Amino acid sequence: MKYLMSILAGLVLTISAVAQSQKTVEVVSGHAQVLQVDRQGMQVTLSLDEKFVTKNWLQKLKEYGKVESEKGGYVVHGATISGISQACTIYSTVFSGKTGTVVFWAIDMGDGYVTEGHNHYAHAKTKLKEFALSAYIADINVQIAAAEAALNSSVKNQEKLTKQGESLKNDTQKNAKEKSDLEKKLVDNEKELKALDASEVQIENRMKEVKATDNHEEQQKLLKESLSNTNNIEKNKQQKISLENKLKENENERLKLIEDTKTNASNVTAAKEEVAKMTKALEVVKDKLKAYQ
Repeated sequence: MKYLMSILAGLVLTISAVAQSQKTVEVVSGHAQVLQVDRQGMQVTLSLDEKFVTKNWLQKLKEYGKVESEKGGYVVHGATISGISQACTIYSTVFSGKTGTVVFWAIDMGDGYVTEGHNHYAHAKTKLKEFALSAYIADINVQIAAAEAALNSSVKNQEKLTKQGESLKNDTQKNAKEKSDLEKKLVDNEKELKALDASEVQIENRMKEVKATDNHEEQQKLLKESLSNTNNIEKNKQQKISLENKLKENENERLKLIEDTKTNASNVTAAKEEVAKMTKALEVVKDKLKAYQ
């Protein structure tokens, strides 16, 4: 995972780069300590992570036979290498050099190592060079996979933010409709209150007239009407307070929606830029691969 993250970080830094030319691979004669013995053979230096190279080199060695891992190196007894007619023993090690990761191997034919001048030297050198090139290609394929994953993640994030934007737009429309409905209800409430106040005045005037006639039955009737009207006025006032509070909540929600919409718009813009960046990164590493095709 750390290796993939470092690859992705490198891709972001090299987005503006042009397609990379094929890596120069040079196999040279060399010697190295393998199983506490100085072995004569050849080596190649790769500008790649040591763990990555080691993993790929072990896979390659397994093609030649059973690999024995011992402290300080790897051994393949009775190795079979295509192009070399007889079985041999491969001694190998991978280590960090001054300019990269070094892959060394010594091929023991039984009567000596394959060194410069040996009739199998050119073939062994080609095999090591082919591995180095395949390692670079494998590394680029890992980069491509990481870039594709990053692009896919960026696209999904952009889609998610876009949907959030649509949701905010719908919420804003609902908020505006709710505000309109609340304002209409407040207008109706005000009209109703005026009507109730007018009705109360009429009841009071009728009460004055009835009191002068000693009509107790009518007085009781008017008192009930007045009580009912007073209750309705109180309900109306409570309803007004409730509507005003809802209108305040609606306004607070409207202000929050405005801020959320601004934030979302900014995030969508950033997401689009990220998608473009990841698309470019993918193009860059794919162009690297073309150099080996």
